[in-house]
Amino acid sequence: MRPDSLSVHAGRELRSRDPLAPAIYQTAVYVYEDLDDYEAVASGQTPGHLYGRNSNENVAMLESGVAALEGAEMGVATASGMAAIHAAILALAPTPRPILVQPDLYGVTLSLLRQDLAPLGYELRPVDLFDLDSVHHRFQGAGLLVCETISNPLCRVADLEAICSLAREAGVPVLVDNTFATPVLCRPLELGATASVHSVTKYLGGHSDLVAGAVVGDRALMSDIRSRVVRMGSNLGPFEAWLAVRGLRTLALRMRRHSDNALSLAQGLAGLSGVERVHYPLLEGSPYEAVAGRLLSKGAGGMLAVDLEGGQPAVQGLLDRFQMVTFAASLGGVETTVSYPDIASHRALSPDERLALGITPGTVRVSTGIEDPEDILEDFRQAIGN
Repeated sequence: MRPDSLSVHAGRELRSRDPLAPAIYQTAVYVYEDLDDYEAVASGQTPGHLYGRNSNENVAMLESGVAALEGAEMGVATASGMAAIHAAILALAPTPRPILVQPDLYGVTLSLLRQDLAPLGYELRPVDLFDLDSVHHRFQGAGLLVCETISNPLCRVADLEAICSLAREAGVPVLVDNTFATPVLCRPLELGATASVHSVTKYLGGHSDLVAGAVVGDRALMSDIRSRVVRMGSNLGPFEAWLAVRGLRTLALRMRRHSDNALSLAQGLAGLSGVERVHYPLLEGSPYEAVAGRLLSKGAGGMLAVDLEGGQPAVQGLLDRFQMVTFAASLGGVETTVSYPDIASHRALSPDERLALGITPGTVRVSTGIEDPEDILEDFRQAIGN
């Protein structure tokens, strides 16, 4: 099936007399009468569930749904996107190795690497993904590359296909955070990535009412990751999985609207008085326009960033004057929201580190919702003072 159909049907095969909407299997443990039957499920010889930390019917629906959308053999759902990233890194680099990271990686991912993995012996090596010669040389001796399809918060798009090709030549696995793009707009595994990870909290769930994560890839890697998730206890609960599956059903529709609205807003904000710069990869003149047009041919998603003149006071003024848009330190919901990287997503970085990445005191991250595009732009215009 094509993505629009997959988002509706993936993860579940309906049989006669099944409920059209899936039931919620709100249980911690399953009952067995036969020891051989229990052993068959426990050993993986036959499908089934034993204990909520190991698996659950609702979680299995989500896992198979995201895997199908990504074109992967298998998926593993977790309690959060960070839990998925943590388990994936440990599976791809099970012993301390140098890990290549794009400098503008999501702040909490960088914190995980710096504060939790570096003390264990993992070495962090920044790599400029926009300099392929540098990428080629940095792969030598590296154990893993962690990167994003669309960077957070400035929405930069590197040539993931070329990067994965270089990684394959060097024998280095690539873990891609595909949260901003979703599998509707980009499927990193088809570009050569080893695994693709999501904060399901964001676009896949889509309604700002759950926290979950997912990682997809080949069966052997996912089996390893699942074992780690079970041991660490970072499994997802059934109700959150049920909500996420519900969100998947409208993902394709929502991502088209998010993408259209974000491009419209970026175009409308560019050149406004009080706006220093607009960051959106498909905006005319963006340094990432050509690559994004090739890798994200169906749209570049709902995220953009705006640099306001006047720094933090200008940002506070924007928040004070908004009438529809709200401040919320997350993204991917149906509502248009803004966040402030200085004190939210990238607060773990020093001011100098943020400035080096291009995140200024006036940078506002925008998660464009699915409202009428004119209403969104009008609210920004009046809040900026235009």
